[in-house]
Amino acid sequence: MKENYCSNCGQEFKPGDLTVRCRLCMRNYHGSCWEKTKGCTTWACAGKPTLEEDDTPVSYKRCQFCGEKIVSFATKCRYCRSSLEPPEAVLEDKTKKKERFADDVIRKDPILSSLLNLIFPGAGYMYLGLFSKGLFWFLIAIAAWFFTRALGLIAVYLWVMYDSPRIAVKMNKGQDPSNKTAQRP
Repeated sequence: MKENYCSNCGQEFKPGDLTVRCRLCMRNYHGSCWEKTKGCTTWACAGKPTLEEDDTPVSYKRCQFCGEKIVSFATKCRYCRSSLEPPEAVLEDKTKKKERFADDVIRKDPILSSLLNLIFPGAGYMYLGLFSKGLFWFLIAIAAWFFTRALGLIAVYLWVMYDSPRIAVKMNKGQDPSNKTAQRP
């Protein structure tokens, strides 16, 4: 699978960018990054031609987040993918993203919330952040097992596997899951 970012500077490829692929390690580079570094920058890759005496060596720096050695002109670390831009530029970029995704919240996977209930009833609610409701259904499942054995426990499992993905979908839409009078679309 082809990487969608340059292995040297860490920026994503845009349509129409000139890209170069190292024939030995199969890493992708911008054409300009390949020229600046005189070849592949992957450790122990022989795809890097030998530098001549008159060429200036490529300078490197350490990533402030993971400590790996990267080229000095990189804007993203090729190892941890952290942005190396000045904080002002990163802040401006984040505010643009916030404006674009102002109503974007952390999404919860409905299928995962349902499958977590197979581990124990109520785990799906705990994944959604509803800890008291998860604990409540866990205790109900224990009581159902003691009083009705398998039939009651199966009913509890079926209910929590139905209800937790429904609540996850409501949360993803931005609705309050505890609001019983929410209007249906």
